[in-house]
Amino acid sequence: MNITVKKVVLLSSIFVSFGSTALPALADAMLSTGGYARQFQKMEMMKMIDADGNHMVTKAEFDSYYGSIFDALNKDNDDSLDTKEWVGTKATQKIDLTTGGYSRELRSTKMMKMMDADSDSKVTKAEFLAHQGSIFSAMDSTADSQLDATEWIAKIVGK
Repeated sequence: MNITVKKVVLLSSIFVSFGSTALPALADAMLSTGGYARQFQKMEMMKMIDADGNHMVTKAEFDSYYGSIFDALNKDNDDSLDTKEWVGTKATQKIDLTTGGYSRELRSTKMMKMMDADSDSKVTKAEFLAHQGSIFSAMDSTADSQLDATEWIAKIVGK
């Protein structure tokens, strides 16, 4: 019995230790879901956002990229996304500017609700960009308005 208790305590300690470092900090900060953070913080996404290819993502590149994402989703060009535009149809589910996994996680209704600051069931471009800006700020540990590869993946590995 005593050995079993020690095993349970040991396994619990290991689980808590790994669990705390495996959860993306972005999800902890209530800026995203865990799936969104995992898909977003892949190096493939960083390369897509890094417009000049210098292995750094500046705030300007980040804002430009997310402006393009919003514009790609905004099919009726009314400066807001409703649920139909956000979720899309199966035929147009993937946003061409992203990876498939990221597109799927971004377009979840849970992420839409997180970005809908005034809870009117629409996400304006200002709400969308403000939310993405909060994610950028959370990742920018050096506060230099640019993200290097270490900052990009740091939240995934819990650094």
